[in-house]
Amino acid sequence: MIKTKTIEIGNTTEAINQLVSLYERFKENGDSERVEKSEKLLKKINNHDFIIAFCGHFSAGKSTMINTLLGEKLLPSSPIPTSANLVKIHKTATDYAKVFYKDEAPYLFEAPYNFQTVKEFCKNGNVTEIEIGKKQTDLPDQVIIMDTPGVDSTDDAHRISTESAIHLADIVFYVMDYNHVQSELNFLYTKELLQHGVELYLIINQIDKHKDEELSFADFKRSVEESFSAWNVHPNGIFYTTLKDGKNDHNEYVKVKSLVNEVLEQKESRLSSSIQSAVNLLIQEHFKWLEEQEEEKAANDKEFLKDLSINEKQSLLAKEQNLHEKMKELDAQLESWSKSFDEERTKILKNAYLMPFEIRELAKAYVESAQPDFKMGLLFSKKKTEEERVKRLEEFFKQLNTQVESGLVWHTREFAGRILKTAKLENDELQLAAQNLSIHFETSLLKDLVRKGARMSGEYVLHYCEEVADSLKKLAHQELEKFKLNVQQQLEYVIQNERDTLSGEWSNVKKYTDAIRRLRELSVMRNVKEEKVYTPIADVREIYQDIQQEWKKEETVFRVYDKEQGKEKTSEKVQQKISTTLDDTKIGEEDSYSAELIVPKLQQTADLLKNKPGFARITDHILSKKARIENKQFTIALFGAFSAGKSSFANALIGEKVLPVSPNPTTAAINRICPPTQEHLHGTAVIHLKSKIHLLDDIQKSLKEFNAVCESLDEAGSIISQIHETKEARQKIHLSFLHAFLKGYEVYQDKLGQDIMVGLEEFKGFVANESQSCFVESIDLYFDSELTRQGITLVDTPGADSINARHTGVAFEYIKNSDAVLFVTYYNHAFSKADREFLIQLGRVKDAFELDKMFFIVNAIDLADSEEELNDVKSYVHDQLTQYGIRFPKLFGVSSLLALQKEKQDSGIVEFKKSFEAFLSNDLMRMSIQAAYNEVQRAIKMIDQLIETALESQEEKENRRKQLVLNQEKIEEQLKQSKPTIILTKLKQELQELLFYVNQRTFYRFSDFFKESFNPATLQNNEKSSLNKALSELLESLGYDFAQEMRATSLRIENYLKDLFQKRLDQFKEQIAKFQSTITVSDYEIGSIPTLEFPSAFINIDRTQLEKTFKYFKNAKSFFEKNEKKLMEEELQQLLKPLADLYLEEQKLRLEEYFNPFVEQEFTGLLHHIHEDINEQFKAMLAVLHEKIDLEEWTAIREKLAK
Repeated sequence: MIKTKTIEIGNTTEAINQLVSLYERFKENGDSERVEKSEKLLKKINNHDFIIAFCGHFSAGKSTMINTLLGEKLLPSSPIPTSANLVKIHKTATDYAKVFYKDEAPYLFEAPYNFQTVKEFCKNGNVTEIEIGKKQTDLPDQVIIMDTPGVDSTDDAHRISTESAIHLADIVFYVMDYNHVQSELNFLYTKELLQHGVELYLIINQIDKHKDEELSFADFKRSVEESFSAWNVHPNGIFYTTLKDGKNDHNEYVKVKSLVNEVLEQKESRLSSSIQSAVNLLIQEHFKWLEEQEEEKAANDKEFLKDLSINEKQSLLAKEQNLHEKMKELDAQLESWSKSFDEERTKILKNAYLMPFEIRELAKAYVESAQPDFKMGLLFSKKKTEEERVKRLEEFFKQLNTQVESGLVWHTREFAGRILKTAKLENDELQLAAQNLSIHFETSLLKDLVRKGARMSGEYVLHYCEEVADSLKKLAHQELEKFKLNVQQQLEYVIQNERDTLSGEWSNVKKYTDAIRRLRELSVMRNVKEEKVYTPIADVREIYQDIQQEWKKEETVFRVYDKEQGKEKTSEKVQQKISTTLDDTKIGEEDSYSAELIVPKLQQTADLLKNKPGFARITDHILSKKARIENKQFTIALFGAFSAGKSSFANALIGEKVLPVSPNPTTAAINRICPPTQEHLHGTAVIHLKSKIHLLDDIQKSLKEFNAVCESLDEAGSIISQIHETKEARQKIHLSFLHAFLKGYEVYQDKLGQDIMVGLEEFKGFVANESQSCFVESIDLYFDSELTRQGITLVDTPGADSINARHTGVAFEYIKNSDAVLFVTYYNHAFSKADREFLIQLGRVKDAFELDKMFFIVNAIDLADSEEELNDVKSYVHDQLTQYGIRFPKLFGVSSLLALQKEKQDSGIVEFKKSFEAFLSNDLMRMSIQAAYNEVQRAIKMIDQLIETALESQEEKENRRKQLVLNQEKIEEQLKQSKPTIILTKLKQELQELLFYVNQRTFYRFSDFFKESFNPATLQNNEKSSLNKALSELLESLGYDFAQEMRATSLRIENYLKDLFQKRLDQFKEQIAKFQSTITVSDYEIGSIPTLEFPSAFINIDRTQLEKTFKYFKNAKSFFEKNEKKLMEEELQQLLKPLADLYLEEQKLRLEEYFNPFVEQEFTGLLHHIHEDINEQFKAMLAVLHEKIDLEEWTAIREKLAK
């Protein structure tokens, strides 16, 4: 990589020339993103635009800030997301709005238009930006105001559109909500903005929310500045503003306004500077892109070579060269050997001396005898001549053979042995062949070479000897050729084997050396491309003219919105939706029996039937139900995210500021505000301190965030003191808790597990002081108020975003067992992930309750600018709740602040209380009242039967007695044979089916969890630790969702069992009625079932296989823009499914082991309950048949009960 140079730009022409050159270089290199950015920057320079950008949270008030700064309502402002797309506003000749799409022609909305209609069009995910042209505006010409989507947008398209536009901004204002300054997203995003080289100012808006009694403003400012500094974020300035409270002493809105005016006055000089920064940033981005491209192409090779040092790579290159040369040598070896063999053979044969003088003489004698005229003697000359010829031939042959052996054969054998050594083929077979080399010839060879008719002379003899020698050498050549072919065949085999070995080794080495060379080539290519970026192109003017022509063409291509055909939505539907929701909460007509009427009736019934034979059990039932109605205690659970205003809402319900604001969501304890008792007077509190085991568990979980462990609380102290400050938001929360523990441990170490009695002021310390609250498990505050006098205990739970694992289980117990659930959200806050998961859990279980006991409160409605805005917020919250599975939510707007200031009529608290108290007194009590009324009716029915029996004749009584005894026996027998088998079987089947859908629902959310975990913010660097962190978050989210589903499943199983027992009781009633229709059985309630605690899935799994999916991540750009993200997601899902099956099977077994004994126990209880009811009634009826009763008295009782 070459060193980045800073380009100096003197004037507009230079800027255009430089940008056109860059535009071409970017296009040449295939960097489409930089091509688009450079073209947009060219257009900005061409138009002389000056751009002021506003970024930040969607609810921070960006749009309102823009409107206020510019003194006109350029943008719709709302506490719900409005700038879901990039919005640009500038001065134009006519009013219009233009919606730009990624792949389609833009839509033009001509004035007058409804901005709500424009927003509807923007719901298309393909929208890139909105342009608003204003004719009547104080905005100077060529000044553009840019409002970006909230940085907390989860939409990838919105995030990309924001980031791609920021490079055009000349100045950036980053706006934050007062309550969310410490969000990690703020630190990450502002740090990235500064890396883009922008002129950055921070605005902490809505400081009217600040409460000096909780924290001094100076301390707040110091904490803000220190936090950003810790993240190495050093903006050009930080402003603290409120647009609601102009008289606020800390409001610096005037300074912001002054800065904007100053910026607009200096726009020419600032424009030049920002263009230069933007150009240099484009080059840096392009170099970064080239690096990423190189990384992407090099990823596999780098991974392949990752374990090799530089020296090892050099050694491999040298080894490859060495092996290549060896193979070349082997390829030449056979030819070289063959050539050497032939040369040596020729030399041997040439030098072989086969015809010395003695042999020539023998040859001469033989040739002479071969002449036709050769004769021996006179007598018997023919025979003698022939014998002489034979003799001479044999002598010649014999001596020649000897000479061939010594003069040729020995040399060939020696040559063959030597050539074998050269070829390194000294095996026994070839050695034997070499030693057995010989030249076989017959006398016929010598005969055939004698030329007939040749005249005998010395010259001819010499010629004959040469021919014999040549023939013998040819024979030797042939023998050696055979030997050569044999050797060559084996040599080829040996060479091929050796070459195969070398080739295999070379191929292995070449895999590495090819990778090394590819990486070097990529690096060289990248350097060449980077160097060319700084080299101007020749035809700048022609290219710029082409670009300008394209701009003109684009301006003529658009679609005009037809107002006549288009359907514009109005706010009427929004209002209708809210009205419908609130209509659901209206108080219904009172039932015929209220609590005030039924209690005396129950007492009267019990008094009339007291001590009457056969009525003891029903009298007990009636008195029990009376006591339950009279002494009804309500438990109301209060939920909501940290900083949603739960405590202030609780104070508003109580009517006094009782609960202080807890500074930390991790350490917040469960606070119960209870009615006073004789033992616990008004204003006293019982602090339940954590046990050593629970505290150690909390410490260990927080230490785990820092990869630290401890075995005891004493040991934890030394470990905590060694942990350094952290920038990670999650770790900051844990570190705050650990430091608080360290600060207070000495005071509370001997009190752990104990209860402490304190007064109201001390109670507030245990809630608000972190070094005290971190030791608290729960608190019971006994406080006399209008609320508690109604028998209400208000439970203020830890925030939905609490990371204490026990809080999740406790929260579910309160959702399940409380009489009502109140969820509080803040007026202009988006639901966090923790809120979402909690609300989804509420949605899962909402229909499991007989009554809709959930109430949803939008707190701080005093922040609303108008009734319309308030309805918009309620509509937004309503839609969000519906998305999370909470159908027809009971939704209320409340201002805790106004309620505490006694401005109740404007606070919304009156409407809420009216509906809420109606729910408590009517809906909740209705079931108890109905059950009590049923018992009174059952008593009347029993009396009627008693009177009817008493009026029968003696004979009828005797017949009835016999029938009653028989019927009782039959019913008893039926009860004895009853078993819970059917209930257990149905339970198993239901559980199987429920868990099937748990698995299906959870994995349906897998893609969303994956996107949240593996997102561009968390994977900015290419380190494996980032991937591991993302995987941990995915496993945590998915595992937590499984645990939440299991909690909901356990509740569904409980309700299913209640339903099964009720149906079984109804069956028993029907069976009893078949034998004895006059017998009645009272209702039976199965015992309470404590909820099992479910661990999250995937806690202690082996992650090795999961981490192998990291191979799909080469770099962030490639991962998110190509299909790599999807490939990893799909493989992870497939790997996790078997683990999820295993988890669900384990939980199924736990549930069966838990519920089966409960079913058997309750079934026994049900049989006992029926047995007692029917025995008492049979006893009473039999007594009437034996004894005379006072009919007048019973008739009088019947009449009194019927009134």
